[in-house]
Amino acid sequence: MAISTPTETVTVLRLSGDISVSDMDSLIHVLTDLVLKNKNKVVLNFRQVKHVSLNAISNLVERNQRFRSLGGELKLVGLIPYVANLFKLVGAYSHFDVAADEDDAVARFDS
Repeated sequence: MAISTPTETVTVLRLSGDISVSDMDSLIHVLTDLVLKNKNKVVLNFRQVKHVSLNAISNLVERNQRFRSLGGELKLVGLIPYVANLFKLVGAYSHFDVAADEDDAVARFDS
């Protein structure tokens, strides 16, 4: 996972490979660390992700609700059609702001 901070208030996490529940636990740990640093505006780039466990997606929905309660949000970019369909299958797609690319997602935090 690569982490960048294109602005002072937004963090971008670039994910890759297949994301299992244990991988999601690691991601949740990183997200928790960001919240503790008051960085609750996060873009998750799925461009290099080929599969996501359905349980992992459910965990991500819960984490997004937590971010929103703190005035932030998780935005998704780069979902390949298969991964987007997994999010839709579990009813999670509508719980996220899905942007075309990282720049668009970052800009949406300012609008």
